[in-house]
Amino acid sequence: MDKGDLLSIIAALIIVSAVALIFRPPTGEPGSGIQETPVPTPTPIVTTPTPTPGSTISLPEPFRITYTTNVWDYPVCYLPENLTRYGSSDPPWKGPDRAIPFAYIEESRGGITEAFYVPYSVWRLNCSVSATVRPEAARFRMALVELESGTIVEGAELQYPGKIIRNVERGGKEFYLIVSVDNVDSYRITLETLPEYLPATG
Repeated sequence: MDKGDLLSIIAALIIVSAVALIFRPPTGEPGSGIQETPVPTPTPIVTTPTPTPGSTISLPEPFRITYTTNVWDYPVCYLPENLTRYGSSDPPWKGPDRAIPFAYIEESRGGITEAFYVPYSVWRLNCSVSATVRPEAARFRMALVELESGTIVEGAELQYPGKIIRNVERGGKEFYLIVSVDNVDSYRITLETLPEYLPATG
C-alpha cells in the first residue's frame, strides 16, 4: 500500500470520528466506557388514613326538658287514642354501656314539653316508670311529635310500672313530647344516642 493512501485513510477516519462525535454525543450506553450518572426518581409517598392519635369523643352535657305553658302554639296537643299500634319496647342496643344520654325529663305529672332540638340521626327514648302506691292502676302514655310537621314519630304505652324503649332514626329537627300519667309516682325519659354519632374533637 502506498504511504499516501495510508495517510488518506487515517485522515478520513479522523474526520468521520469527529463528525460522529459532534452530531451524536456520548449516551453512556453499555460498552462505551462512559458512565452516566443516574437521576434519582422521587418515590411517591402512600399514606393510609388512620385515626388521629389523641382524638376524643365530645360527650354532650345532658340538659333537662321541662313542660311548657304555651301548648296551643303546637300543631298537636292531644295524644292519639291508640298508642299500642307503636308496639312493645324496641330491642336494646348491642354492647354494654354504649348509650350516651344528652337530655332527659323527670316528672310525676303529665303535660307537653318545650321544644328541643336533636342533632343525631339515630337516638332513642329510654322511658322508666315508677308506681308504688297503686301499681296495678298505673298508666303511662307518651308521644314524640315533630314540631314543624306535627307528625307523631313514636308513641309508647305502659299499663304497669316498668321500662320501654323507643328507637328513633330521625334527627336534625325539633321535637316535643306529650305525656299522660295515671297513678304514677314518677317517670323519667332519657334521650340517648350512640358514640359513633357524636362529633370527635382533637
